Amino acid sequence: MSRTSPLLTTESEVRVNGTVTTDDDIWSPSWDDPFEPTADGDDEFAELAEALRSVQEAVTRSRPSPDAAGRAARTLRDLATRLAEFEVGEDEQIAGRRWDLPGRAQALTPPLHVDEVTATRARGRVTVGRFHSGRYAMNGGVTPLIFDEILARLANSSGRPWARTAYLHVNYRAPAPLGVELRVEAELAGQEGRKRFLRGAMYHGDVLVADVDGLWIELKPEQTHNVSLADGREMEDS
Repeated sequence: MSRTSPLLTTESEVRVNGTVTTDDDIWSPSWDDPFEPTADGDDEFAELAEALRSVQEAVTRSRPSPDAAGRAARTLRDLATRLAEFEVGEDEQIAGRRWDLPGRAQALTPPLHVDEVTATRARGRVTVGRFHSGRYAMNGGVTPLIFDEILARLANSSGRPWARTAYLHVNYRAPAPLGVELRVEAELAGQEGRKRFLRGAMYHGDVLVADVDGLWIELKPEQTHNVSLADGREMEDS
């Protein structure tokens, strides 16, 4: 959060245009994930992210007339044009880096509510709507996304250097129903050099719907660069 102050800034603050901004400024988040329990936000960007999810769900659930579909498409294109005026690089964007919010203010995966975190374990919950449906149950491709979210954050927490996913081995044990809360658990099972082994499970009540084994590899310094750069500039969509 930002506030003006005549005082000198502390180590945890920076001065931007005369305004003192703390490191936890929700409008200028960083890649440093504290990996703590999440809470629903009431700020404008949290509202924007939730509205986007509502649109995704509404489009999925709808059977509009051609006229209604065309009008909605024009409205969405107009909104995209308006937001394009505020485009920034990935290191400056807000979406995906709001660690305090369920889902990190991104709309790719269902919002994961993180409830408990230790250095080696994490537990959360998620409710999946029809946007992520695979006909009457959660789409099988969404399960690894949810597992990767909680396992990766655990793998990279507690001061451990940056690591990337090497593999996820997911076992599907039962269909995961829509519209109900699913419990997700993660555990750091061990570490060997640069390798971090993790495992997790997803439950509907007492029913195990999926479990996972994953491997994360700690990056070498030369592997931490932006692989999406071309000739020193971010690649444009063709």
